[in-house]
Amino acid sequence: MKRFVIMFFLTILLVKVYPQGTGYDYERVKIGDIKHIVSGVSLSPDKSVLAISSIQGFPFYLFDWKNREVIKEFNLGNWYAGSSIDYSANGKYILMNQLFYADFALNKDKEVKFDIIDAESGERIKRFADYHAVAISPDEKYALALSGDKVSFWNLNSKSLETTFSVEGATNAIAISPDGKFIAISHKLSEESAKKIPQIQRDKKMFKSALKYKQQVSIYDASTLKKFYTVNELYDIIYKLRFSQDGKNLLCLNIPHLKQQNTTARQSYLNVIDMETGAPKRRGFTSQAYYEPDFKLSDDGKWLGVVSNNNQFLELHIYDFSTGELTYRFQQSYRLFEKNDGEMIAPDSRIFFVFLPDKESILMTMGNHLIQWNFNKNE
Repeated sequence: MKRFVIMFFLTILLVKVYPQGTGYDYERVKIGDIKHIVSGVSLSPDKSVLAISSIQGFPFYLFDWKNREVIKEFNLGNWYAGSSIDYSANGKYILMNQLFYADFALNKDKEVKFDIIDAESGERIKRFADYHAVAISPDEKYALALSGDKVSFWNLNSKSLETTFSVEGATNAIAISPDGKFIAISHKLSEESAKKIPQIQRDKKMFKSALKYKQQVSIYDASTLKKFYTVNELYDIIYKLRFSQDGKNLLCLNIPHLKQQNTTARQSYLNVIDMETGAPKRRGFTSQAYYEPDFKLSDDGKWLGVVSNNNQFLELHIYDFSTGELTYRFQQSYRLFEKNDGEMIAPDSRIFFVFLPDKESILMTMGNHLIQWNFNKNE
Protein backbone atom coordinates (compact mmCIF):
# COMPACT_ATOMS: atom_id res chain seq x y z
CA MET A 1 0.00 0.00 0.00
CA LYS A 2 2.83 2.40 0.88
CA ARG A 3 4.52 1.67 -2.43
CA PHE A 4 1.25 2.37 -4.28
CA VAL A 5 0.85 5.78 -2.57
CA ILE A 6 4.44 6.76 -3.42
CA MET A 7 3.96 5.76 -7.07
CA PHE A 8 0.63 7.66 -7.21
CA PHE A 9 2.22 10.95 -6.09
CA LEU A 10 5.18 10.44 -8.40
CA THR A 11 2.73 10.07 -11.29
CA ILE A 12 1.06 13.37 -10.35
CA LEU A 13 4.42 15.13 -10.23
CA LEU A 14 5.35 13.83 -13.68
CA VAL A 15 2.20 15.25 -15.31
CA LYS A 16 3.09 18.82 -16.25
CA VAL A 17 0.14 21.19 -16.66
CA TYR A 18 0.86 24.82 -17.45
CA PRO A 19 -1.63 27.32 -15.94
CA GLN A 20 -1.93 30.87 -17.21
CA GLY A 21 0.74 33.22 -15.94
CA THR A 22 0.38 36.52 -14.14
CA GLY A 23 -0.41 38.77 -17.08
CA TYR A 24 2.26 38.32 -19.72
CA ASP A 25 0.38 35.53 -21.53
CA TYR A 26 -3.17 36.90 -21.62
CA GLU A 27 -5.00 40.20 -22.02
CA ARG A 28 -8.55 41.47 -21.97
CA VAL A 29 -10.05 42.65 -25.24
CA LYS A 30 -12.79 45.27 -25.29
CA ILE A 31 -15.45 44.95 -28.02
CA GLY A 32 -16.53 48.46 -28.95
CA ASP A 33 -19.05 49.76 -26.43
CA ILE A 34 -20.74 46.41 -25.82
CA LYS A 35 -22.63 46.40 -22.51
CA HIS A 36 -24.13 42.90 -22.49
CA ILE A 37 -22.50 39.57 -21.66
CA VAL A 38 -20.98 37.93 -24.72
CA SER A 39 -22.60 34.54 -25.33
CA GLY A 40 -21.06 33.15 -28.53
CA VAL A 41 -18.04 33.51 -30.82
CA SER A 42 -17.05 32.02 -34.17
CA LEU A 43 -14.06 32.72 -36.41
CA SER A 44 -14.63 33.16 -40.15
CA PRO A 45 -13.06 30.51 -42.42
CA ASP A 46 -10.45 33.03 -43.65
CA LYS A 47 -9.60 33.75 -39.97
CA SER A 48 -10.00 37.52 -40.34
CA VAL A 49 -13.38 38.18 -38.70
CA LEU A 50 -14.79 37.14 -35.35
CA ALA A 51 -18.60 36.92 -35.18
CA ILE A 52 -19.87 37.76 -31.67
CA SER A 53 -23.34 37.32 -30.18
CA SER A 54 -24.51 38.57 -26.80
CA ILE A 55 -27.36 38.13 -24.36
CA GLN A 56 -30.51 40.17 -24.99
CA GLY A 57 -29.58 39.39 -28.59
CA PHE A 58 -29.90 42.82 -30.15
CA PRO A 59 -26.21 43.55 -30.68
CA PHE A 60 -24.45 41.12 -33.01
CA TYR A 61 -20.94 42.11 -33.99
CA LEU A 62 -18.47 41.36 -36.75
CA PHE A 63 -15.12 42.10 -35.13
CA ASP A 64 -11.67 42.57 -36.67
CA TRP A 65 -9.82 40.73 -33.91
CA LYS A 66 -6.36 41.67 -35.17
CA ASN A 67 -7.01 45.44 -35.21
CA ARG A 68 -9.55 45.27 -32.34
CA GLU A 69 -12.24 47.08 -34.34
CA VAL A 70 -15.98 46.48 -34.76
CA ILE A 71 -16.64 46.17 -38.50
CA LYS A 72 -20.43 45.78 -38.44
CA GLU A 73 -23.23 45.59 -35.92
CA PHE A 74 -26.60 43.90 -36.55
CA ASN A 75 -29.88 43.85 -34.68
CA LEU A 76 -31.00 40.22 -34.83
CA GLY A 77 -33.96 40.33 -32.46
CA ASN A 78 -34.35 39.21 -28.89
CA TRP A 79 -32.23 36.19 -27.90
CA TYR A 80 -32.74 36.70 -24.18
CA ALA A 81 -30.01 34.35 -22.87
CA GLY A 82 -27.91 34.62 -26.00
CA SER A 83 -26.87 32.12 -28.66
CA SER A 84 -23.94 29.99 -29.64
CA ILE A 85 -22.84 30.63 -33.24
CA ASP A 86 -20.96 28.88 -36.05
CA TYR A 87 -19.82 30.04 -39.47
CA SER A 88 -20.69 27.81 -42.43
CA ALA A 89 -17.77 26.17 -44.27
CA ASN A 90 -17.12 29.03 -46.70
CA GLY A 91 -18.31 31.88 -44.50
CA LYS A 92 -21.53 32.69 -46.35
CA TYR A 93 -23.82 31.99 -43.39
CA ILE A 94 -23.80 32.04 -39.60
CA LEU A 95 -25.86 29.51 -37.67
CA MET A 96 -27.31 30.73 -34.36
CA ASN A 97 -28.36 28.24 -31.66
CA GLN A 98 -30.59 29.47 -28.81
CA LEU A 99 -29.09 29.25 -25.32
CA PHE A 100 -30.50 29.34 -21.81
CA TYR A 101 -28.99 30.67 -18.59
CA ALA A 102 -29.37 27.28 -16.94
CA ASP A 103 -30.22 23.79 -18.07
CA PHE A 104 -33.48 22.96 -16.29
CA ALA A 105 -34.02 19.72 -18.23
CA LEU A 106 -30.79 17.99 -17.28
CA ASN A 107 -31.82 14.61 -18.64
CA LYS A 108 -32.75 15.68 -22.15
CA ASP A 109 -31.93 18.33 -24.68
CA LYS A 110 -34.48 21.07 -25.31
CA GLU A 111 -36.15 21.78 -28.61
CA VAL A 112 -34.95 25.31 -29.31
CA LYS A 113 -34.82 27.85 -32.10
CA PHE A 114 -32.08 28.20 -34.69
CA ASP A 115 -31.51 31.03 -37.16
CA ILE A 116 -29.37 31.00 -40.27
CA ILE A 117 -28.29 34.53 -41.18
CA ASP A 118 -26.37 36.02 -44.08
CA ALA A 119 -22.91 36.73 -42.67
CA GLU A 120 -22.47 39.85 -44.77
CA SER A 121 -25.82 41.60 -44.37
CA GLY A 122 -27.28 40.09 -41.18
CA GLU A 123 -30.45 39.12 -43.08
CA ARG A 124 -32.28 36.12 -41.67
CA ILE A 125 -32.29 33.35 -44.28
CA LYS A 126 -34.22 30.70 -42.37
CA ARG A 127 -35.60 30.17 -38.86
CA PHE A 128 -36.13 26.75 -37.29
CA ALA A 129 -38.37 26.79 -34.22
CA ASP A 130 -38.53 23.83 -31.82
CA TYR A 131 -35.71 21.77 -33.34
CA HIS A 132 -33.04 19.66 -31.64
CA ALA A 133 -30.18 20.37 -34.04
CA VAL A 134 -29.38 22.12 -37.32
CA ALA A 135 -26.29 21.77 -39.52
CA ILE A 136 -25.30 23.56 -42.74
CA SER A 137 -23.91 21.40 -45.54
CA PRO A 138 -20.27 22.09 -46.55
CA ASP A 139 -21.35 23.35 -49.98
CA GLU A 140 -23.73 25.78 -48.18
CA LYS A 141 -26.70 24.65 -50.29
CA TYR A 142 -28.69 22.95 -47.55
CA ALA A 143 -29.65 23.15 -43.91
CA LEU A 144 -30.14 19.77 -42.24
CA ALA A 145 -32.68 20.09 -39.43
CA LEU A 146 -33.46 17.42 -36.83
CA SER A 147 -36.84 17.37 -35.10
CA GLY A 148 -38.36 14.25 -33.56
CA ASP A 149 -37.41 11.27 -35.74
CA LYS A 150 -37.23 13.36 -38.90
CA VAL A 151 -34.23 14.90 -40.69
CA SER A 152 -35.27 17.63 -43.16
CA PHE A 153 -33.21 19.08 -46.02
CA TRP A 154 -33.96 22.75 -46.65
CA ASN A 155 -32.64 24.50 -49.76
CA LEU A 156 -31.07 27.75 -48.54
CA ASN A 157 -31.44 29.47 -51.91
CA SER A 158 -35.13 28.79 -52.43
CA LYS A 159 -35.82 28.39 -48.67
CA SER A 160 -37.95 25.36 -49.52
CA LEU A 161 -38.08 21.84 -48.10
CA GLU A 162 -36.59 19.36 -50.59
CA THR A 163 -36.55 15.99 -48.83
CA THR A 164 -36.77 14.23 -45.49
CA PHE A 165 -35.83 10.89 -44.00
CA SER A 166 -36.53 9.27 -40.66
CA VAL A 167 -34.24 7.84 -38.00
CA GLU A 168 -36.05 5.69 -35.48
CA GLY A 169 -35.50 7.00 -31.95
CA ALA A 170 -33.44 10.01 -33.10
CA THR A 171 -32.41 12.22 -30.19
CA ASN A 172 -30.48 15.49 -29.99
CA ALA A 173 -27.51 15.67 -32.34
CA ILE A 174 -26.67 15.78 -36.04
CA ALA A 175 -23.44 16.56 -37.90
CA ILE A 176 -22.27 16.40 -41.51
CA SER A 177 -18.66 15.59 -42.46
CA PRO A 178 -16.47 18.31 -44.04
CA ASP A 179 -16.50 16.49 -47.41
CA GLY A 180 -20.28 16.27 -47.30
CA LYS A 181 -20.33 12.49 -47.64
CA PHE A 182 -21.47 11.38 -44.18
CA ILE A 183 -24.21 12.37 -41.77
CA ALA A 184 -23.89 11.40 -38.09
CA ILE A 185 -27.07 11.17 -36.01
CA SER A 186 -27.63 10.26 -32.35
CA HIS A 187 -30.47 7.94 -31.42
CA LYS A 188 -31.83 5.77 -28.64
CA LEU A 189 -30.58 2.24 -28.16
CA SER A 190 -33.11 -0.13 -29.72
CA GLU A 191 -33.95 -3.50 -28.23
CA GLU A 192 -32.78 -5.18 -31.44
CA SER A 193 -29.37 -3.51 -31.19
CA ALA A 194 -29.12 -4.22 -27.46
CA LYS A 195 -29.55 -7.95 -28.10
CA LYS A 196 -26.37 -7.88 -30.20
CA ILE A 197 -24.24 -6.57 -27.33
CA PRO A 198 -23.03 -9.59 -25.30
CA GLN A 199 -22.05 -7.71 -22.12
CA ILE A 200 -25.57 -6.37 -21.55
CA GLN A 201 -27.50 -9.25 -23.09
CA ARG A 202 -26.37 -11.59 -20.31
CA ASP A 203 -27.44 -9.22 -17.51
CA LYS A 204 -31.18 -8.42 -17.41
CA LYS A 205 -30.74 -5.44 -15.09
CA MET A 206 -27.98 -3.96 -17.23
CA PHE A 207 -30.00 -4.64 -20.37
CA LYS A 208 -33.03 -2.77 -19.01
CA SER A 209 -30.87 0.14 -17.80
CA ALA A 210 -29.12 0.45 -21.16
CA LEU A 211 -32.41 0.64 -23.04
CA LYS A 212 -33.55 3.42 -20.73
CA TYR A 213 -30.41 5.52 -20.39
CA LYS A 214 -27.97 4.78 -23.25
CA GLN A 215 -27.74 6.09 -26.81
CA GLN A 216 -25.81 5.33 -29.98
CA VAL A 217 -24.47 7.08 -33.08
CA SER A 218 -25.23 5.95 -36.62
CA ILE A 219 -23.53 7.08 -39.83
CA TYR A 220 -25.56 7.69 -43.00
CA ASP A 221 -24.63 8.16 -46.64
CA ALA A 222 -25.45 11.80 -47.40
CA SER A 223 -26.27 11.09 -51.05
CA THR A 224 -28.49 8.01 -50.66
CA LEU A 225 -29.62 8.65 -47.05
CA LYS A 226 -29.01 4.96 -46.32
CA LYS A 227 -27.37 3.89 -43.07
CA PHE A 228 -23.74 2.80 -43.36
CA TYR A 229 -23.33 1.51 -39.83
CA THR A 230 -23.97 2.08 -36.15
CA VAL A 231 -20.91 2.76 -34.01
CA ASN A 232 -20.36 -0.21 -31.70
CA GLU A 233 -20.44 1.77 -28.47
CA LEU A 234 -22.97 2.88 -25.89
CA TYR A 235 -23.05 6.56 -24.91
CA ASP A 236 -24.94 8.56 -22.33
CA ILE A 237 -27.38 11.29 -23.44
CA ILE A 238 -25.73 12.74 -26.54
CA TYR A 239 -25.85 16.54 -26.69
CA LYS A 240 -23.59 17.32 -29.64
CA LEU A 241 -21.70 15.67 -32.50
CA ARG A 242 -18.86 17.50 -34.25
CA PHE A 243 -16.47 16.35 -36.99
CA SER A 244 -12.79 17.30 -36.92
CA GLN A 245 -11.69 19.65 -39.70
CA ASP A 246 -10.07 16.80 -41.64
CA GLY A 247 -13.10 14.55 -41.17
CA LYS A 248 -11.05 11.73 -39.64
CA ASN A 249 -12.61 11.99 -36.19
CA LEU A 250 -16.12 12.48 -34.85
CA LEU A 251 -16.39 14.00 -31.37
CA CYS A 252 -19.38 12.98 -29.27
CA LEU A 253 -20.38 15.06 -26.23
CA ASN A 254 -22.53 12.98 -23.89
CA ILE A 255 -23.77 13.55 -20.34
CA PRO A 256 -25.15 10.81 -18.07
CA HIS A 257 -28.73 10.85 -16.90
CA LEU A 258 -28.87 12.16 -13.32
CA LYS A 259 -29.67 8.67 -12.08
CA GLN A 260 -26.49 7.43 -13.76
CA GLN A 261 -24.12 10.12 -12.45
CA ASN A 262 -21.32 8.72 -10.29
CA THR A 263 -20.31 12.06 -8.74
CA THR A 264 -22.09 14.96 -7.07
CA ALA A 265 -20.73 17.34 -9.74
CA ARG A 266 -22.22 17.16 -13.22
CA GLN A 267 -19.83 15.14 -15.35
CA SER A 268 -19.67 15.41 -19.15
CA TYR A 269 -17.79 13.05 -21.45
CA LEU A 270 -16.24 13.80 -24.82
CA ASN A 271 -15.62 10.60 -26.74
CA VAL A 272 -13.88 10.17 -30.09
CA ILE A 273 -14.95 7.99 -33.02
CA ASP A 274 -12.41 7.04 -35.70
CA MET A 275 -14.19 7.72 -38.99
CA GLU A 276 -11.63 5.72 -40.98
CA THR A 277 -12.48 2.51 -39.11
CA GLY A 278 -15.90 3.36 -37.70
CA ALA A 279 -14.67 2.30 -34.28
CA PRO A 280 -14.63 4.24 -30.99
CA LYS A 281 -11.21 5.29 -29.76
CA ARG A 282 -10.17 4.54 -26.20
CA ARG A 283 -9.06 8.14 -25.77
CA GLY A 284 -11.70 10.33 -24.10
CA PHE A 285 -11.99 13.62 -22.21
CA THR A 286 -14.11 14.88 -19.31
CA SER A 287 -15.60 18.17 -18.12
CA GLN A 288 -17.31 19.32 -14.94
CA ALA A 289 -18.87 22.41 -16.50
CA TYR A 290 -22.26 23.37 -15.03
CA TYR A 291 -23.60 24.11 -18.50
CA GLU A 292 -23.15 22.08 -21.69
CA PRO A 293 -19.41 22.69 -22.34
CA ASP A 294 -18.02 24.23 -25.50
CA PHE A 295 -15.29 22.16 -27.16
CA LYS A 296 -13.18 22.63 -30.27
CA LEU A 297 -10.15 21.21 -32.07
CA SER A 298 -7.44 23.52 -33.40
CA ASP A 299 -7.25 23.65 -37.21
CA ASP A 300 -4.17 21.43 -37.28
CA GLY A 301 -5.81 18.89 -34.98
CA LYS A 302 -3.03 19.17 -32.39
CA TRP A 303 -4.99 20.75 -29.54
CA LEU A 304 -8.44 20.12 -28.10
CA GLY A 305 -10.05 22.80 -25.95
CA VAL A 306 -12.79 21.84 -23.46
CA VAL A 307 -14.61 24.14 -21.01
CA SER A 308 -14.75 22.82 -17.43
CA ASN A 309 -15.13 23.94 -13.81
CA ASN A 310 -13.10 23.38 -10.64
CA ASN A 311 -16.08 23.84 -8.25
CA GLN A 312 -15.18 27.52 -7.84
CA PHE A 313 -14.12 29.02 -11.18
CA LEU A 314 -14.73 28.35 -14.84
CA GLU A 315 -11.72 26.85 -16.62
CA LEU A 316 -10.60 26.20 -20.17
CA HIS A 317 -8.55 23.02 -20.55
CA ILE A 318 -6.22 22.44 -23.49
CA TYR A 319 -5.37 18.80 -24.26
CA ASP A 320 -2.82 17.25 -26.57
CA PHE A 321 -5.37 15.54 -28.80
CA SER A 322 -3.08 12.70 -29.88
CA THR A 323 -2.14 11.65 -26.34
CA GLY A 324 -5.14 12.88 -24.32
CA GLU A 325 -2.79 14.68 -21.91
CA LEU A 326 -4.05 17.85 -20.21
CA THR A 327 -1.31 20.35 -21.08
CA TYR A 328 -2.64 23.86 -20.36
CA ARG A 329 -5.32 25.29 -18.12
CA PHE A 330 -6.83 28.78 -17.90
CA GLN A 331 -8.81 29.68 -14.79
CA GLN A 332 -11.21 32.62 -14.96
CA SER A 333 -10.64 33.69 -11.38
CA TYR A 334 -12.02 36.82 -9.77
CA ARG A 335 -8.74 38.68 -10.05
CA LEU A 336 -9.48 39.03 -13.75
CA PHE A 337 -12.47 41.25 -12.97
CA GLU A 338 -10.43 44.30 -11.96
CA LYS A 339 -11.53 47.39 -13.86
CA ASN A 340 -9.55 48.49 -16.88
CA ASP A 341 -10.73 50.53 -19.89
CA GLY A 342 -14.46 50.54 -19.21
CA GLU A 343 -16.51 48.46 -16.80
CA MET A 344 -16.08 44.70 -16.99
CA ILE A 345 -19.26 42.76 -16.35
CA ALA A 346 -18.92 39.47 -14.49
CA PRO A 347 -19.62 36.44 -16.69
CA ASP A 348 -22.26 33.76 -16.31
CA SER A 349 -21.65 30.01 -16.17
CA ARG A 350 -20.65 29.68 -19.85
CA ILE A 351 -17.43 30.10 -21.81
CA PHE A 352 -17.17 30.01 -25.60
CA PHE A 353 -13.87 30.20 -27.44
CA VAL A 354 -12.00 29.94 -30.74
CA PHE A 355 -8.45 28.92 -31.62
CA LEU A 356 -6.56 31.67 -33.46
CA PRO A 357 -4.57 30.89 -36.64
CA ASP A 358 -1.16 31.15 -34.91
CA LYS A 359 -1.99 27.73 -33.35
CA GLU A 360 -0.93 28.91 -29.88
CA SER A 361 -3.56 31.49 -28.94
CA ILE A 362 -7.22 31.47 -28.00
CA LEU A 363 -9.97 34.09 -27.77
CA MET A 364 -12.58 33.25 -25.12
CA THR A 365 -15.66 35.01 -23.77
CA MET A 366 -15.63 36.61 -20.33
CA GLY A 367 -18.39 39.01 -19.34
CA ASN A 368 -18.68 41.78 -21.92
CA HIS A 369 -15.03 41.33 -22.91
CA LEU A 370 -12.89 38.73 -24.59
CA ILE A 371 -9.73 37.19 -23.18
CA GLN A 372 -6.83 36.50 -25.54
CA TRP A 373 -4.69 33.76 -24.06
CA ASN A 374 -1.34 32.81 -25.60
CA PHE A 375 -1.13 29.39 -23.99
CA ASN A 376 2.22 28.29 -25.49
CA LYS A 377 4.01 31.18 -23.76
CA ASN A 378 3.64 29.33 -20.46
CA GLU A 379 6.57 27.12 -21.41
